[in-house]
Amino acid sequence: MNFLIFCPQKKDNPVPVTLKKWMPENVWFSIQKLIEIEMFEQFAQHIEFGAAKRFEDWYNELTPESEKLPLDWKKLESMPFEKLLVIRCLRPDRITTALSNFIAKTLPFGQSFVDCDSTSNSK
Repeated sequence: MNFLIFCPQKKDNPVPVTLKKWMPENVWFSIQKLIEIEMFEQFAQHIEFGAAKRFEDWYNELTPESEKLPLDWKKLESMPFEKLLVIRCLRPDRITTALSNFIAKTLPFGQSFVDCDSTSNSK
């Protein structure tokens, strides 16, 4: 949960030359912390060496949170919280939408928490 909220970074390793054209430094530095979490140990290597172009395509999607990740990372479709961590790293601009989708789909009556209208306000 702390990772999702704070998205820490590790700045020891610069962005690989092969990724610099599309990946901002802050994204790479966040990934360097993500790989310290169990199950994500190979994530950076898979981006850099396994499918850089496919990750770039995912990164450039208008709504990446609704797209499957490349390679075996597509398994995160059945692990929505873990997918949030990846979105938080790669596309922090989409985390609000991704969180709304997560809440709507996983919490009981979740849709009521994310749907706001005039009957929901405090006035």
